[in-house]
Amino acid sequence: MIRPLRFPAVALVALLLLSACSKAVSPAATVNGANITDAQLSADEVRFSFLAGLSQQSCGTKVGTETQDQACARFTLANLIQEDIVKAYAATNKVTVSDATVTTAISQLETSMGGAPALDAKLKTVGLTRTDLTALAKRLLLFNEVQKSIGASKVTDAQLQASYDGSKAQFTQLHAAHILVKTKAEAVKIRAQVTAKNFADLAKKFSIDTGSAAQGGDLGTVPAFGAGLDPTFVRAALALKPGQISQPVQTKFGWHIIMLISADVQPFDQVKAQLLAQLSGQAFQIWLMDQLKAAKITVNPKYGKFDPATGGIVPITSTATGTQSAVPSSSPTSSASGAPASP
Repeated sequence: MIRPLRFPAVALVALLLLSACSKAVSPAATVNGANITDAQLSADEVRFSFLAGLSQQSCGTKVGTETQDQACARFTLANLIQEDIVKAYAATNKVTVSDATVTTAISQLETSMGGAPALDAKLKTVGLTRTDLTALAKRLLLFNEVQKSIGASKVTDAQLQASYDGSKAQFTQLHAAHILVKTKAEAVKIRAQVTAKNFADLAKKFSIDTGSAAQGGDLGTVPAFGAGLDPTFVRAALALKPGQISQPVQTKFGWHIIMLISADVQPFDQVKAQLLAQLSGQAFQIWLMDQLKAAKITVNPKYGKFDPATGGIVPITSTATGTQSAVPSSSPTSSASGAPASP
């Protein structure tokens, strides 16, 4: 008669614990004790790939021999880690995103895609719903709200004024006229005879700029550094006083003779909000990098290694094979690609 094997109680407990440990699944990453699971990462790879597809970019940049799926997983995981940091700040400081803000963002996305039906069709191709999109939009927009909050607390009026004083050209409305010719010799010849009174006539006669010649060379009033004007042209124009005419100026388009009509700088109060948005973005990035460096962050090696210097996930290279660590086949693949952007 064969008797059944008996295990001491201690051995049995140890065996059960070993079995439980063998079934435990390590998280994709841990941020200050909070887990980011493989399931979260898998779901967000699809969402981030969808956003990426809208701008026809890649969801992450491949490094070495890794696949696009591996690059997307690293990119998505880095964003989830940053999101955990941002969510913690938002919770502590009671920063929220209003439903109206989300609705406006999605409406803008619909418009850019040609309407709601087109957006719904795109969502359907990747297995996402409107509910998914709304939740994702709210998450992404939280970054904007936190950026505003940090900017309001860290950017001073003195900094805003200093930024304004150092970049007035960005807020200058330029009104100039020009005569464009192909060679320096032509420009020198015209400059010798041009005056404020005959400038328009000479522009109509000699300028090869078909867009302005018929208007006497008048380029209209435009932002000095926001209308596609050549920077060399702009600097030469701003060096003049209204009514003055420049010596020949060369750009990639040819040789210009420029007459400044006016240069009006927007007052500080009119551009303060714009300056605050710019400096808030810088303050937010500095704050975020400081938080990432101070946080306790671990990443599952199958996805790579967290780089506190950049806030990204970098592949782990095997010294034995010289290849990147692979993301397991259980990670979802996504046919869409592109860099995520706010809706």
